[in-house]
Amino acid sequence: MICLLVDDEPLLLRKLQRTVAEVLPEADIHAYTNAKEALSFAENSRIDIAFLDIRIRGMDGIELAKILVKKYPMINIIFCTGFSEYALESYDAFASDYLLKPITAEQIKKALGRLRHPVETVKRVKIKCFGNFEAYCDGEPIQFSLTKTTELFAYLVDRNGAVCRAKEIIAVLFEDNDNREYYKKLRQDFLQTFEKLGITDCLYITRGGLGIRREMVECDYFDYKDGKITNPPNEYMTQYSFGEITFSSLLK
Repeated sequence: MICLLVDDEPLLLRKLQRTVAEVLPEADIHAYTNAKEALSFAENSRIDIAFLDIRIRGMDGIELAKILVKKYPMINIIFCTGFSEYALESYDAFASDYLLKPITAEQIKKALGRLRHPVETVKRVKIKCFGNFEAYCDGEPIQFSLTKTTELFAYLVDRNGAVCRAKEIIAVLFEDNDNREYYKKLRQDFLQTFEKLGITDCLYITRGGLGIRREMVECDYFDYKDGKITNPPNEYMTQYSFGEITFSSLLK
């Protein structure tokens, strides 16, 4: 579960963060003191529940909520404010609840019971590209039936969210050999493994292509491309030849 917290009072934000963590110990909590940073995070990450103050410098919480709902229609909005007069207006932003400060654990528990949209348990997919390529689902290595399927996965990650066509993938994975039949087996192994793990929401799947949905996974390469990691990597996907090409571009 991914929770977004926004309050322009740092002390109140930290207190809210502690309270939400107490009620939802397994949640992935992201807290911000301004709407701009919150929206920047929302650009690349799905959000299940947003706890929003209403009076926020630069943009009021109701306006922020409407933007978030437009991007993620299944998001749950819970307003946390010290002012009761916005209660009716808040429901124009499809709020699940309206809590008055100071926010307590009991208030949050009750609000969670009134969510507009059910929150499914989302599995965490973590991908490591710096060094050897490695991928995990809820902390366990993702293992395929065919060894080369891992290379297919790595190439899709290397393409940074782009949907790759079969012809492109075959050219990279098999160089001069047109192994279409073997590619079909790799694609089947790849999709069946993701389906078995329940993580197909991490993929773009078209009739002739595959891609990785960047916002649905944790990946050091994606973080580096987004400027969240500033130190250049020492190595990148060292077991694959296409990794050398990308590594050279990262150092330019």
